[in-house]
Amino acid sequence: MAKVFAVFKTIRNNWKKSVFFTAVLSYGANFANEKYETHMFMSQCCRTVSAYGDMPLSVDKKPKKVTVILNPAANKRNSKSDFEKYCAPLLYLAGYSVTVLTTEREGGARSLVENLIGETDALIVAGGDGTLSEVVTGLLRRLKGDTSVTEHLPIGILPLGRTNNVARQLLQPQDDNHVHFLTNATMAIINEVNSAHPVVKIENLESQNPEKCVYALNSVEWGALREAKVIRDQYWYFGKLRNLAAFVFGNQFLHYTVDAELEYSPPCTGCSNCYKRVTTTTNKSSNLFSWISWVFSFKRNSGGTDYSKIINPECSNYLKIPIRTFNVNINLDVKQTPVLRINVGPENISYTEFVKEGYLKFRDENSEIQNSIIEAKDVIVTPHINDENKWLSIDNEDYEVKPMKLSLLPNAVYLFKPDNSMNQNQSQKKNDQESSLSVDKFKNHIGLKQFV
Repeated sequence: MAKVFAVFKTIRNNWKKSVFFTAVLSYGANFANEKYETHMFMSQCCRTVSAYGDMPLSVDKKPKKVTVILNPAANKRNSKSDFEKYCAPLLYLAGYSVTVLTTEREGGARSLVENLIGETDALIVAGGDGTLSEVVTGLLRRLKGDTSVTEHLPIGILPLGRTNNVARQLLQPQDDNHVHFLTNATMAIINEVNSAHPVVKIENLESQNPEKCVYALNSVEWGALREAKVIRDQYWYFGKLRNLAAFVFGNQFLHYTVDAELEYSPPCTGCSNCYKRVTTTTNKSSNLFSWISWVFSFKRNSGGTDYSKIINPECSNYLKIPIRTFNVNINLDVKQTPVLRINVGPENISYTEFVKEGYLKFRDENSEIQNSIIEAKDVIVTPHINDENKWLSIDNEDYEVKPMKLSLLPNAVYLFKPDNSMNQNQSQKKNDQESSLSVDKFKNHIGLKQFV
């Protein structure tokens, strides 16, 4: 008993040191427990996935090959180590032949895809929304915008970037555990269930090379909120609060004004005008088989409806409005009929509203500012500025502000997603039977014997 009293007396006389060492021990215990849980979780995942790799292949079937486009600079240069620890082991255990290509500069992912030579069954993007946009841009540029032949060349997403909005939309994670997010994304690829996903084609109307357009899967943002997000890394010493600090100390952006003219066509579920646009695009291709596949895929993806007989006079009409706001955001809203959702904020907001808006933005909560919302199929943005130092973000990548046209392309790419129903399993069997033919069609279209 005397020893116990002596311990309590020592703690009381040295309470500062006691609190410090208690905090260190608590942190160490939590760290060790987290590492142990991660180890056990990965062990279970590896045991589950190894069943895929142990399945025997038929005589005429080869192991699946995938090409990983890895952005090592993503997520503060942690993406490569996370990929090697949590994603690569599962892919190898599943029996995949994996080729990893690393980007070395901005725009590197786009160049890698445009210039790849090899054979693959899928592309895997190891990075964030910006890397995904570059991969899709490189793929569709290589095909010169003809999306028909990408139907069964699916793209997998490993959310290794800072912003992973597209991956969150597809995978819908149930918690904030980063390891769970990565392993679920890898399992979605291994399960080989994919679905069509729209993209936004963004054309620079002043460009001399119309084929060098950009394709986005998330959003285009221009204004004060975007400017504050760009400088958040300057406040790295605030740790996790640096996102909020960018808005707290970003009062210089309160007077930022987006002054432009907006032209847009209303959403359309399908009509003769849309059908005409599809066939006009495919006629540019020299591959007759690609033209035929475009028409049949258009009808198949729409449930067999013959849109050439549906008349919608509003489809080709453009409405024109001027906008003057502190921030404008054009999001790709993926629903039964995909649309471009244009969020136009007020011209001016107070400092308090600006900080609160930033706080809500980084918590993925809805804005409390009264925005004007417009739904559209195609959008033309003509800025009323002469300053060449204005910038906007396309899927969180920086681009100079120029007159541009945004066009919605439904069913442009196929992305891997979780297998959530038996119907998906049944439909995947049909996809597997068609995949080899589709890859061959893709190779023939670009005139190469092998393609990654």
